[in-house]
Amino acid sequence: MNIATEFLTKRARLDSLMEEEGVSALFIRRQDNFAWLSCGGNNGVVTNADTGVGSLLVTRRGDNILVTNRIEVDRLVEEENLGNLGFATRVYPWSEDGEMPLVESVAGDLEKVGCDTPFGAARNLSRRLVECRRELTPGEWERYRFLGRKLSMAVETAMFGLRPGVTEGETAGGIAAELWKDRIDVNNFLVAFDDRIFRHRHPVTVNRRLERQAMLSVNARYKGLIATITRLGHIGEIPEKLHQQYRDTVVVECRMIAATRPGAEERGALRIAADSYAEFGRPGEEKLHHQGGPMGYQSRDWIVTPETNAKVGANQAYCWNPTIAGTKSEDGFVVGESGPDFITGPVCFPVLSIEVGEMVFSRPDMVGI
Repeated sequence: MNIATEFLTKRARLDSLMEEEGVSALFIRRQDNFAWLSCGGNNGVVTNADTGVGSLLVTRRGDNILVTNRIEVDRLVEEENLGNLGFATRVYPWSEDGEMPLVESVAGDLEKVGCDTPFGAARNLSRRLVECRRELTPGEWERYRFLGRKLSMAVETAMFGLRPGVTEGETAGGIAAELWKDRIDVNNFLVAFDDRIFRHRHPVTVNRRLERQAMLSVNARYKGLIATITRLGHIGEIPEKLHQQYRDTVVVECRMIAATRPGAEERGALRIAADSYAEFGRPGEEKLHHQGGPMGYQSRDWIVTPETNAKVGANQAYCWNPTIAGTKSEDGFVVGESGPDFITGPVCFPVLSIEVGEMVFSRPDMVGI
C-alpha cells in the first residue's frame, strides 16, 4: 500500500468520526496521532513532549492543512510526507502563539472542532482518535515488520555479546547505536542485571556491572509505531529452578496471546493470566505488575484492567508482558483471523515450543551466554 492510499483510508475514518461526533474539523497536535495520519511522519523536535512543532487540521469539507511556524514548515513538507500527501500550509511567526487564530480562521467556532489535546473550547476527542488508529493498514504492518526484525536482531545480538563486568549503560548504548543506524528511536530501556531483575519490576537502566543474569527489555519506535521486546540470558549454566520459572512465564504469555482473538474481551486475557499464575504456584502475580494491552503508536494505548470493556479487533497490535520476579516474557503481535502474527520474535535465540490448545508457539528461550 502506498502512502497516498493509506492516507485516504485514514482520512475516511476521520470523516466518519467527525460525522458521528458532530464536529466540523479535527485538529491533531499529538506526536503519535501526527505520525499515524501522516503515514510515518514526525512532528517532534524534542522527544519528551506529547505534542510536536506542527499540527494537522482536517475538515468535513475536505481540507487537509498543516499548521506550523516559519521554522518548521519547509522541513515538515519536504521530509515528513506532507508534501506528497498534498497538505496545504498555514504558517505563523515563530515568535507568536499562532495555532488557535489559524484554526479559527479555517474551522470557525472552536466548539465545533475536535482535538486530541486540551485546546481552548475545542472538544477533546483523544480516545476516539486512538480508536481510529487501532486497525493497522498494510503499509503500517510492513513498517512494523521492519521494526520487529531490526529490534529483535539488535537485542538478541547484544545479549550474545555480554561478558561479566560490562555495565547496563554500556549495553543499552550499544543497542541504541545499532538501532539508530535505521533511525529507530529508543523510548525506554529496562536493561538490568542480576539482583535488580528480581527486586524491581521496572528496573530502569543504571550502571550495574554484570555478574550472572541479564534482562534486555527495549521499547523502540520507527515512523511512529512502537514495539517492545524482552530477552533473558545467564552467564554459564542456567539454574533449573530459574529456567522453569522462565518457561512458566512464557506459557502465561502464550495463553494470553491465544485468548486475544477478534471479538474477545481484552480483560479475558487477564483472567487467564491470573489462573495460570495460580496453577504455577504463583497466585497474585498479576497484582504486582500490569500485564500489558493494545499498542501501536504508544507502547500501550491503554493498560488492560479487570474493568476494561474493550474488545479485540482484527489487525490490531497487542503486547502482553507477564512477569514473575526475575523473569519476564514480552513480544508484540498483530491479531490475525487465523492467529497472531508476531512483530518481534526469536532470530538467533534458541526456541521454546509451547502448545496452547491447537496453537503451537515458537517463543524465545532463556539463553546461556
